[in-house]
Amino acid sequence: MKNLRIGAILGALLMVAAACSSTPVGKAGGTLIVALPGDIVRTDAALMDDSNTSYVIQQVVETLVGLEPGSTSKVIPVLSESYVMSADGLTYTFKLRSGIKFHDGTEFNADAVVFNYERFIGLPTELRDYAFYIGDIFGGYGSESNLESATKIDDLTVAIKLRKASSNFLLTQTLQVFAIQSPTALVLGKADNTETDVAKITAATGGAGAMVGTGPFKFVKWVVGDSVEIEKNAEYWDKAKVAYVDAIIFKAVAEEAQRVNGLATGEIDLAQTIAPATIAAIAANPDLQLIDRGSSFNTFQISMNHTYAPISNPKIREAIAYAIDYDFLIATFYAGAAVRATNWMPAGVAYAKDLNLPGYDVEKAKQLIAESGETDLTIDFWYPNDVSRPYMPDPKGLFEAITANLEAVGFTINPNSDGWREGYLDDENQGKYEMWLLGWTGDWAGPDNFLKTAFFGYKNGAPSKEFAYKNDALDKAMNDALAAGTEAEAKTLWETAQDLIRADMPTVPVANSKPQAAATIDLKGFIGSAALNEPLNLVWLDRP
Repeated sequence: MKNLRIGAILGALLMVAAACSSTPVGKAGGTLIVALPGDIVRTDAALMDDSNTSYVIQQVVETLVGLEPGSTSKVIPVLSESYVMSADGLTYTFKLRSGIKFHDGTEFNADAVVFNYERFIGLPTELRDYAFYIGDIFGGYGSESNLESATKIDDLTVAIKLRKASSNFLLTQTLQVFAIQSPTALVLGKADNTETDVAKITAATGGAGAMVGTGPFKFVKWVVGDSVEIEKNAEYWDKAKVAYVDAIIFKAVAEEAQRVNGLATGEIDLAQTIAPATIAAIAANPDLQLIDRGSSFNTFQISMNHTYAPISNPKIREAIAYAIDYDFLIATFYAGAAVRATNWMPAGVAYAKDLNLPGYDVEKAKQLIAESGETDLTIDFWYPNDVSRPYMPDPKGLFEAITANLEAVGFTINPNSDGWREGYLDDENQGKYEMWLLGWTGDWAGPDNFLKTAFFGYKNGAPSKEFAYKNDALDKAMNDALAAGTEAEAKTLWETAQDLIRADMPTVPVANSKPQAAATIDLKGFIGSAALNEPLNLVWLDRP
């Protein structure tokens, strides 16, 4: 998701000679079946906060700027044909492409862009917990938002003004959250800030007005808990990138065995995520192919909310970190395709440094518990029961192993579980969990995407409900780093931010995995991305 920073361009492995090669004559058509490790959550891009939903929505809606396929840091024009930043870094003026229409026939123009950005600024209070990225990236809503205004200059020119300069602005705008959706559809689907009950916003629940963008595919239907169907947009404005396949069906397949069996039988063409333990079997099958997404670009952690005791005690958080057998977890659940986390962001992200995090030391954990003065060591601990994630291939197995580690040093764990879309994501985000398993797949290669967006950024000037981690010095350091005038200043501030986090141990980073995808051998044109920014209009099925 964004920025003018250095972020390393993480490698992508092309599964064909070149994605930009000529059209595969005679190979267009057919339906692509994609297995996701869980269901999507909503069909409104602005109210999106998970990668399953993002993976589908990115095929349908588009942003003013995007990431070059396979990259995590190279910004390219999409719905804008050019853009310029003012000398003070506060105003970005976008020249829009002409002749584009939304899937419902509405004209794409400056009015549509302004409508969407004003929606971002004025999102009702009741919906803000569902719009994780908007509040985090802009620091809040209304007068608290760093997004001050979006102004129409003419039909094809828009000026977006910030309250203070932010070096990550362009990169953040590559997120599908900031997609430009049809104003007509948003009004039809009650997504124009007039409805405050998310369950009644049909644009978000798969009904009227859902997912109406300008992209190479059009939304057809969502069968909750089962599948999402999209179809080729034959009138796509970028004629060189009109989709090859006629339709895509994204199936929610939480069980790894089902994904692998589906690939082997041809019922699935692409498994967006596979567990490390099955890599060898897939590699040995000549009818299948592995898709390497390059370096690790995620973090898996034991998340904690600081409003609960004994989590609120820093010695307890440190004790939990020492109680975990990291080598066992990596060997058992990642088949070695992961490394021990040394930070709250992967080692390849700009300015990341080794923070010398606690290692496995049972006696040290017990000592810290004794020093904490806490006598009630009961903790409510949660995991999702119907999904796997690239950073969390076996949630239940990881939960059980971590629970055993914690109980071995004296904690009493109350096990809890919930469905990914039924309540898990919403409840943890709203601060209802004491401790839970979650992680983050990067959106763009900057430290802010992990340290600020994913975890510890303030919203409306206060700690997030999710972690309830209060550290004013940290919030200031991160904001100052984004506004820094030089790279050297930014580096110093980001290193200060990392030291502040390490001193508090607000959560426990566990591992950085290297997730792979798998596909049948006849899938061509796929460009893997560490950020899961994978345009499926570029792929085709090489079948008779």
